[in-house]
Amino acid sequence: RRIGGAAGRLADRNAQRNPGRTAATAAALMIGIALVTFISVLANGLRVSNSDAINRQIASDLIVTSQDGYSEFPADAGEAAAGAAGVEAASGVRQEIAQIDGDGANLTGLDARIGETYSFRWEEGSDAVLTQLGDEGVIVPGNVADDRDLSVGDTIAVRSIDNRTREFVIRGIYEGSPFYPLLGSASISQRAFDELYERPRNRFTLLNVEGDELAAKPGVEQALEEFPDTRVFTRPEWIDKEDQEIQQFLLLLYVLLALSVIISLFGMVNTLALSVFERTRELGMLRAVGMTRRQTRRMIRHESVITALIGAALGLPLGIFLAGLVTRALGQYDLRFQLPVGQLVVLTIVAVFAGLLAAITPARRAAKLDPLRALQYE
Repeated sequence: RRIGGAAGRLADRNAQRNPGRTAATAAALMIGIALVTFISVLANGLRVSNSDAINRQIASDLIVTSQDGYSEFPADAGEAAAGAAGVEAASGVRQEIAQIDGDGANLTGLDARIGETYSFRWEEGSDAVLTQLGDEGVIVPGNVADDRDLSVGDTIAVRSIDNRTREFVIRGIYEGSPFYPLLGSASISQRAFDELYERPRNRFTLLNVEGDELAAKPGVEQALEEFPDTRVFTRPEWIDKEDQEIQQFLLLLYVLLALSVIISLFGMVNTLALSVFERTRELGMLRAVGMTRRQTRRMIRHESVITALIGAALGLPLGIFLAGLVTRALGQYDLRFQLPVGQLVVLTIVAVFAGLLAAITPARRAAKLDPLRALQYE
């Protein structure tokens, strides 16, 4: 135990002897861990924001989309899904690009049953507006109304890609979802939408079914066999699919950031190797007074783990702080700040194992020193 205590004091003295080298080594690991933490926190916020945005908007049991989830598909597919066994309510959400008051945006066409499958949170108006849009009514999300200084009763001009133009009167303003808006910048009745476009297409078809949605899903998929470009999701399945796409996008970043951690490991190995080289006589003295090879290896490992923990202790708060700044800057898009506690704990454990891994070669070299030759070293 006395030898172990002496080894610990020697390790502390070594850190004090080369504070610049130790600080540079810890700083390299700190930067890598800070970047990984930053991406982890930001990715978790994206997933939580995505899930909340979908849950706040979608009130249906099943969602029909295209295979990629973002393209439009034939409107006939929505009608086929509506005729499937067990479907209580169906609402086709048309969408195409249009010029709205001179600016390019997405235009949505809604039917009278959209209120049963989509949750509107009205700032001005009510669900009754949805059945009163007619040929000239339009509803807009609150963020669009604020950006363009619009209010109920104002008129907007819409021009379709088929070069058809019509003016609409704002009948209602609802609370939009800046993070993942499922409806366009303006929504009109489906009848008016079909008059503006020669080939209207759906972006989604929202379905309410009798009983369990998983039991009704096969029937809907069978009704859509003639439309291979479509997919049917339950709401949890759609959320999982969106989360996986976010994760796949961030996977490349994780791989690139892992390289910075690997590079920092080489720095730790170099620092420990130099430390062993400079302390040859001290290590020889400790071996001469009774330190075992196992205790020598343990001392070097402890130095490496302490350096790794210093990097983790500085990198984790820095990464969280940077993620907080980015989240605050993107607050207008309703991006949430959510700490992935489990991932941060795993990251700390990885830092400890990284320290142990970096110490393998230097610790073996220190343990193999000949005490007599080490005492003669100058």
